[in-house]
Amino acid sequence: MNDSTLQLPIQRHLDLVDISYPRSTLTWTAPKQDWRHFAQCILLLSGRGKVRFKSEHLELLAPTLLWSPAGMMLGCDFSAGSHGELLTVSEDWLIPAVSRTLDPKVPFRSMADALHEVPLTNPALLDRLAPCFSAIRSELADNEPGAQSVVAAQLTTLLALIHRQQIDQATGPETDVIHSTLFQRFLGLIELHFRDHWKVADYTHHMGVSERRLEFASQRDVGKTPSMIIQRKLISEACQRLAHSPLSVAEVAYGLGFKDPAYFNRFFKRHMDDAPGTWRRKIRKEAPSEDTTFAAWP
Repeated sequence: MNDSTLQLPIQRHLDLVDISYPRSTLTWTAPKQDWRHFAQCILLLSGRGKVRFKSEHLELLAPTLLWSPAGMMLGCDFSAGSHGELLTVSEDWLIPAVSRTLDPKVPFRSMADALHEVPLTNPALLDRLAPCFSAIRSELADNEPGAQSVVAAQLTTLLALIHRQQIDQATGPETDVIHSTLFQRFLGLIELHFRDHWKVADYTHHMGVSERRLEFASQRDVGKTPSMIIQRKLISEACQRLAHSPLSVAEVAYGLGFKDPAYFNRFFKRHMDDAPGTWRRKIRKEAPSEDTTFAAWP
């Protein structure tokens, strides 16, 4: 893995699949040869997806962005009517591409090696992410001089925006904390298992570390306990689904792994001060009368 890799035609190292099957499901499977050396990034604008890993899966609900590090994602299934982009990048090309950076505050290398899911409930964030995929598609098609540099810039932009969003959610916009590798692994596992309602002990057992060590890393990186991070993920996902999906409160509860909708109601109210149904009505009442959600896009 060195800079000479960037001189090879980018078509050998990148692929961009259009997720747009209005009447049937779309199934994508990772390349069977050398699949461990490819990372994937999914921009899902509408519909649903199910990402498959070795022994686990992750449900995606649009609008969302998923970054999966090399060797993790085996395939994914998208429901009929889904729309978006699926980018595949070889690790041999990705590592030197994201290593060329002038911003030491963004840990591009560790970001590329972790799993990230970013809900796109903020249209301004999508306005910055979508052009990255458009630029990569154009460069793959045209292969003009400097294509490698343009694509590398788009990849670093994607990772920088993911990093910025995670900082905003964790500690507020004024921080410049660089998350440790241990904490990044913890966040990646949360994306996979928050619906399973894993306890902190389950995460530390899976990672092979003590609860005390994870507690120290979490407090150092974001000033919050691991339990608080897990609960905030559940609440964030619940708010996204209540605000942007037609699912009933009970369906949202079951989709998040709650076996009892009444318990979900109490959990949500404890964190948001309102019951899920009341919170949803307030959010929709405050929304513009015109439907501007991503689901309304053509």
